[in-house]
Amino acid sequence: MAKRKVLLIGWDAADWKVINPLMEQGFMPHLESMVNNGVMGNLETLDPPLSPMLWTSIATGKRPYKHGIIGFGEVADDGKSIGPVTLRNRKTKAVWNILNEHGYKTHVIGWWPSHPAEEVNGIYISNFYQKAARPINEPWKFYEHTVHPNQMAELFADMRIHPQEITENHISNFVHNPRKVDQKKDNALEVLTKIIAENATIHAAATYILENETWDFMAVYYDGIDHFNHAFMKYHPPMQPHVNPEQYEHYKDAVAGGYRFHDMMLGRLIALAGSDATIMLVSDHGFHPDHLRRRKVTFELAGPSQEHSQYGIICAKGDGIKKDEIIFGASLLDVTPTILSLYNLPSAIDMDGKVLNTIYEDNNFEAKKIKTFDDAGAIRAFRQVLILLSIATFCNR
Repeated sequence: MAKRKVLLIGWDAADWKVINPLMEQGFMPHLESMVNNGVMGNLETLDPPLSPMLWTSIATGKRPYKHGIIGFGEVADDGKSIGPVTLRNRKTKAVWNILNEHGYKTHVIGWWPSHPAEEVNGIYISNFYQKAARPINEPWKFYEHTVHPNQMAELFADMRIHPQEITENHISNFVHNPRKVDQKKDNALEVLTKIIAENATIHAAATYILENETWDFMAVYYDGIDHFNHAFMKYHPPMQPHVNPEQYEHYKDAVAGGYRFHDMMLGRLIALAGSDATIMLVSDHGFHPDHLRRRKVTFELAGPSQEHSQYGIICAKGDGIKKDEIIFGASLLDVTPTILSLYNLPSAIDMDGKVLNTIYEDNNFEAKKIKTFDDAGAIRAFRQVLILLSIATFCNR
């Protein structure tokens, strides 16, 4: 199989139950084109459906007890508090590390978790990149080790979009009559501008790299659909009996608007990647949009995961991949082994996923396997570097 370029796109919480009606109405033309020219299917998640854990399984092909990322937080360096999850506890290689070792140029943007930035043969931007914690008139801190190589940090820092740069024209694509929202009682517009700005920032970095850098593999992660869902799924049609009618009229199209926003960004990524690229789009879990949606979730760190559903999405198109086909039995653990097979590389016996052979037009495709990609000594050194970088980041906050 010839060497190829692969673009892996992550849409957190994307669900076919929302997507299919939107495609039928012509509202997601770029994803519909992918579906018609490639394969699609459900992607089974793991339990519990905690996103940092799941995205690490997608990137490694391994279950959490093997890769080491088990939730949203981790014990801070002082041993007394909990901070946001970082890479410090990941104890196995991700697909981009493996591809680097085989001479491929890789770029990673915003994966969760991905801080501190890893030293890859390309550009790596951590998930600390897009977050704005302070008002626009105050300095926007740029954490150390957010970008590799470090000399590109200032370039990407200047690309960030602050939530307070989002205008009424932007908001009106998601909310009806935003000026009539009482922002003293309802913070939904603040939530909305944050989602738009953060995902537009990730997209700015991704499109810059595709336009200006050579690449063999790129992974880019967007968390927007998950946040649109948690904030606005309660207003998604049909109206639920417990929902305030006035709020429903404001926000009933917000979830659909979020998906359409992502489809617009997908179209730009596909165009920049080029016709010779293989595109794979995945989500880590789904999100109940129907009678299974929850009225309330329990107040705890992982409480929002109660709204997640068992199946995310997978869609892939490219040379040698079937067209207009549905695949079955796919798990998020299968993503990394399948990506390796696209490069004619083996998967590893210590990975928990399999190669999705059914995506290929070649019915005789056989996946190769080796024992492991993880050399024990190299992994110990790799983890030590990550721990030192995490400590340096914490001390500079």
